[in-house]
Amino acid sequence: MAGCVHFFVFVLVIEVAAAFLLRFPKREYNIDEEGVHVIGGIAMAVYIGTVPPVGWERVWDKAAQRAGYTGPLPQIITDATVLAQHGEDIGALVARTVTPELLAAAPHLKLVQVPFAGVDSFDMATLKRAGVPLANSHGNREVTAEHAIALMFALARRIIPYDRDLRQGIWHGFTTMDEPIIGLFGKTVGISGLGNIGGHILRICRAMDMKVLGLKRTPGGACSDLVDRAYGTDEKMEFLRASDFVVDVLPLTAETENFFGRAEFEAMRGHWFINIGRGGTVDEKALYEALKNGTLAGAGIDPWWVYPSQPVAKDPVTGRMLHPVFPAHEPFWELSNVVMSPHTGGFADVSIDGLWGESFENAIRADRGETPRNLVDLERGY
Repeated sequence: MAGCVHFFVFVLVIEVAAAFLLRFPKREYNIDEEGVHVIGGIAMAVYIGTVPPVGWERVWDKAAQRAGYTGPLPQIITDATVLAQHGEDIGALVARTVTPELLAAAPHLKLVQVPFAGVDSFDMATLKRAGVPLANSHGNREVTAEHAIALMFALARRIIPYDRDLRQGIWHGFTTMDEPIIGLFGKTVGISGLGNIGGHILRICRAMDMKVLGLKRTPGGACSDLVDRAYGTDEKMEFLRASDFVVDVLPLTAETENFFGRAEFEAMRGHWFINIGRGGTVDEKALYEALKNGTLAGAGIDPWWVYPSQPVAKDPVTGRMLHPVFPAHEPFWELSNVVMSPHTGGFADVSIDGLWGESFENAIRADRGETPRNLVDLERGY
């Protein structure tokens, strides 16, 4: 009898050890012409179709813990053709884009998850025909809102030109009694797009005792009760005239392309414009002319119209770009009433954890049949 008990305990120990090893496979990777792959472990239904950031394993572990998942790491396959060969096994995919061939080869695909907010790189019609939902991540909503406020402060307080002048011994303000800076307290800010980022911008502006207006497709819905007034898109010009600062937080869709143009900037005469959304929502030439001829008092721009090719070539010693690329067709960099940032609004020390952690957790939940969060409306494109 004792021998049977010992045998049973021995088998139980082996089974527990095996289960432990299967749940936590050794993390080894291989890079070849087909992409980056996980070696060993067990194939699972969540795949990563793009090169993840350094330290993504730690972010995955935290997301898996939140989702109550204890299985192995996802496979990373960056080559679209090779990824399609694994289509039968893919339940959820974290990727920057997806091909029609992959969608056709992945009959069990429950979700395509984008590890950032913008989804204008996707063909919505193709996803809709395939019946595959798309979700984005808003894990950098807070830091992007902070950046919009930083651009407002930089413009209103003339931080950059005064810094440049003082480095040459040139003073402003009380010392010379000229060019007073602009206070944000009591001013009116108009936020075009009251989604995740816009909602955080309005809360910060509220804390600074600013009057907050909102522009939405329809005036009701989320955040509408938090603004002093919510305008519909048919009231755009009235909204612009009433705003000292206009903050563009719009996604790029067929409806929002060149949403801000010559007429809109004329309605904002003497005021400030901040773009934290997408470059394509603004008529580039119209903005440049409005800044150059003084129609606008100033602008803070984070998203642009021209970007470097990927991957960016860098000097191996200094880390600087080998081939500088100007961010627009018009020379905004020659204007003194513009504050420029290189699309860094959402890129902060906490962004990787926020964006990728939210994406991983959503993919895990979708793969096991739960309703995904942050689903994109494939008709509207956001």
